[in-house]
Amino acid sequence: MESRGDRLSRAIKGRGISKMMALALDLDVHESAISRWRKNGPMSLENAARISEVLDISLDWLVLGRGQMDSHTIESLASEEFELLRVMRGLRRSATSHLLAFLEDLSQPIEP
Repeated sequence: MESRGDRLSRAIKGRGISKMMALALDLDVHESAISRWRKNGPMSLENAARISEVLDISLDWLVLGRGQMDSHTIESLASEEFELLRVMRGLRRSATSHLLAFLEDLSQPIEP
């Protein structure tokens, strides 16, 4: 199983970062902190969140090893999808069934 340090090293390499000094400046930490983290040393949640933001990687993946490095961009909902979920959760069960049937009908190709 891959450690958090291994995932961090993979993310740094995957993003094409070769100068740890530049990454340290972006993270507002000393270069030695990055070296420590890559060796699976302690990392605060605040630093993990900042790394995820700077490297544009999934925080879940970095900290817990769940999903993929880029899963935050793949699995995220668009605001319209989120709004549909919110509305649907407030519907009666029968209304939800009818709405799903309607949406399935809409997605069928038009026959000539």
